[in-house]
Amino acid sequence: MMAVEASMVLSIGLAVMCVALGASMIGVILPQLGSRVPVHFFLRVTSMAGVLAVGSTAMYVLAFQGGGPVALTMASTAMVLAPAMLCIAVSPPRSRRVRALVAFAVVLALTVGITTTALEASAALTVRILAVAAACGLCAVLSARARTIPRRSAIVLAATTGGFAAYSLLRVAVSLSPLAGTPLDRMLFSVEATGVAATASVLLTGLAVVLVRRSPTLGGPDRSSAWTRVAFDDWSRARTDLGIDGLLALLTELRMAAREVDPSAVDVYRGVEVRRPSALPAVRSRLRDGYGWRAAQLSLLTESADAPRGS
Repeated sequence: MMAVEASMVLSIGLAVMCVALGASMIGVILPQLGSRVPVHFFLRVTSMAGVLAVGSTAMYVLAFQGGGPVALTMASTAMVLAPAMLCIAVSPPRSRRVRALVAFAVVLALTVGITTTALEASAALTVRILAVAAACGLCAVLSARARTIPRRSAIVLAATTGGFAAYSLLRVAVSLSPLAGTPLDRMLFSVEATGVAATASVLLTGLAVVLVRRSPTLGGPDRSSAWTRVAFDDWSRARTDLGIDGLLALLTELRMAAREVDPSAVDVYRGVEVRRPSALPAVRSRLRDGYGWRAAQLSLLTESADAPRGS
């Protein structure tokens, strides 16, 4: 009878989380999917992290009800991927950092998946908690430094993921200390306490998404059309002419000059995005006057408007 009641409680909790996620996606995320502006990249990837979080909960419910090692492995992998996806969400789209973070997420997921099936349960749990702590800790650092999302959202996300990373590390430290198995351990790190901490983290992450919607950067239907991408026209030819070190130095100066023109400029792959139409003349002028670029170097740059798909 108790097992049936526990199953009902878990099922109701899962249903509530699914409804909350659906409402968040419909009311906040889905209306913004048409744009390639960095803050909308955050919304798209965050929605994927939310799906992974809910999927992890569903798989854990299945595993606890006799789903076996496959369900447990899937649940553990999704649990680690969710905060890893948040690391990607707060990064500039199309930047090199995104590629590195995707590789980081894949390695972390594979590590957790393999250890869940290959190691004894307690050892696998320790690896899983450390993996979550690593992903959350990295997300906290990246969120605190993020310039692609509103500052309020970044602060909430940094505090949330940083707090859960600290909670996870403390959980591992206690499990390896003489405090393991004590009433304090059972009070702070029981299944129920861990579930409350995880649920609070999910809700606070949702708050960060809601704060994005209230940001002035989403204030008008034409704002996304004002973004312009300034990049090197022919990267291969420029690398041949200047060498990779010289070209990377010019890329750094390009991004610095773009931020002097527009402080909200965002790094992208081999260039920068500026929140203004026809940004190339202003950026070229700044590079010429402030960084001493010659005509041959200025001619390497090109621009492209990042217009909405629906236009």
